[in-house]
Amino acid sequence: MKLVGVYVSPFVRRVAIALNLYGITYEHVAASVVDSREAVTSFNPLGRMPSLELDDGTVLVDSHQILADLDRQIGPENMMLPAPAAAREYGQMIALTTGALEKFVAMFYETSRRPAEKVWPDWAQLCTRQAFSGVSEAERRAEPNVLEGGFLFGERITHADVAAVLAFEFAQRVGGAGVTAASHPRLSALAGRLSMSPAFLTTRP
Repeated sequence: MKLVGVYVSPFVRRVAIALNLYGITYEHVAASVVDSREAVTSFNPLGRMPSLELDDGTVLVDSHQILADLDRQIGPENMMLPAPAAAREYGQMIALTTGALEKFVAMFYETSRRPAEKVWPDWAQLCTRQAFSGVSEAERRAEPNVLEGGFLFGERITHADVAAVLAFEFAQRVGGAGVTAASHPRLSALAGRLSMSPAFLTTRP
């Protein structure tokens, strides 16, 4: 398998982390939409990251769809999904955390990729507020058991845990004092445990 995209993208990272946790070996093609657009579009005509090329040459695009396909490959006993009874809450947690990540990425491009004279500060601030609201709502919805070594949905890691950790880490990087262990203790506890594990460490930008 080949995973296409750079780890600075949280969406590339969430796929890489899932591959690591599933024990699936892959080759990392560190192509960026900024510096290696032709390489990215050779896998995905949309020119977006990530893409995952399977061993038979099939190329999957979009992190949500890639993870859904990996779940099917790994089977119901091992897939990183909660019990069916938690499906609605799980889906909402995924929506909040990946939505926050999308807004963080939009803010990053607005402030770091546009020429300075074309940056729209109000838009960047709005994206940042939306992202922080998503992270804070994820904190509010997180079960207290994460403070005691559990996960967002029981005693088993899911894709929601991965996305929540990535959103929390991104918020800390861009928000300074806005997101801390004191203000977001549950996400902080989760990130403290997971971010230092090999599956996460090997994907750091």
